[in-house]
Amino acid sequence: MQIDKSRYPLVFLRETALPQTEKLEAELEAILTDGLPFVLISDHPPHDEDNEPPEAKKARALFFKRNKALFLRNCAGAIVIEGAKATPMPLRVTAQAFGKAFGVPFHFVPDEGAAMELGNRLLMKVR
Repeated sequence: MQIDKSRYPLVFLRETALPQTEKLEAELEAILTDGLPFVLISDHPPHDEDNEPPEAKKARALFFKRNKALFLRNCAGAIVIEGAKATPMPLRVTAQAFGKAFGVPFHFVPDEGAAMELGNRLLMKVR
């Protein structure tokens, strides 16, 4: 996975063949510490993480826990691009509960255009 900041403050998490690295966390932490509002947009639905090793899931959970206050302050929302395959309801509920715990509303959209439109609307609410 890689971070694409080319459309900042819309920040994309792009799926790649490479595994998640500490570099990804460092990049995301740098965005958080900038102190500016942003929207996180993921181009892969949560069900893609079913095959993720438990250590990676634990590391991600610890990262979010460590940075909870910064997410609450700076992240205007999180958007998942579902594509052609809708995210199953149990996974939607889990993602939304996670978002509620971290103060970041989660949204699901069909494509990148819809994600950008929604992301810009979310940013307008915090400016």
